[in-house]
Amino acid sequence: MYFFKTRPFLKRVSSSVFFLQLAVAFFLLVLAGSLQAIEVEPEGLVQRCRAELMIEVEKSLPGIEELFLEDAGEVIKWLAASDNSDLFSVLQVGCWNRKSGIVPVQLELCSGSGKELRRWFKIRISGKERVLLAKRDLVRGEPVQSSDFASHLVDCQSLRQEVVSRMPEGMIYQLTCNLRAGEPLARKRLQPYRLIKRGDLVQVLLQQGGVRINTRGVAMGNGTLKEVIIVKNPTSKKYYQAQVVGSGEVVVVY
Repeated sequence: MYFFKTRPFLKRVSSSVFFLQLAVAFFLLVLAGSLQAIEVEPEGLVQRCRAELMIEVEKSLPGIEELFLEDAGEVIKWLAASDNSDLFSVLQVGCWNRKSGIVPVQLELCSGSGKELRRWFKIRISGKERVLLAKRDLVRGEPVQSSDFASHLVDCQSLRQEVVSRMPEGMIYQLTCNLRAGEPLARKRLQPYRLIKRGDLVQVLLQQGGVRINTRGVAMGNGTLKEVIIVKNPTSKKYYQAQVVGSGEVVVVY
């Protein structure tokens, strides 16, 4: 007797459990679809954002090779939170701090209402620079040329000073301090080599038309290759301008 009274109740409970299970299954299905959409959209957004950033960064750093975006900072979160993240552009790229790898960038985003939003972000990049490394130990004051160095790609974060990537062919320089083999050539360590010193007696060449005259003169200042200095004629006491063409040799230009 009791069994027959509880039977309708059990049917109602079974129906409630069934509909509850159905509702839970539907909720999980919707949630899975939402999560999938969330995962797919940021992935494409990340790739596009990284590509846009690197295009503009490469333009601002033409001498840097093997550039890589290490960290986009808050950029991705800012764009992902927008309802119109497809409409963004990179407006400006600031100065790169090579030691920290940080470079400021300004982004512009068009909101759903059509309003333009602009914001500065800090991103972190890495890269390499072509640097001249000494082939051998070089001494201060010693004349050096491009053949004394080898060109190598070096991680920019390991460089603490402004370096030389290329030396003009045919020019002669000297070092302001000693440089060991394998060390990078810093720009402040390099200066044109003085082929003539103030007070030196120099060989002077004067050409006028088809006439060629060789004489001697006194240098009134220091001179590097191709530099124009003042030279004094010890006999006539006259001064003239002459270009340095070699060690102790000048050609009159005026």
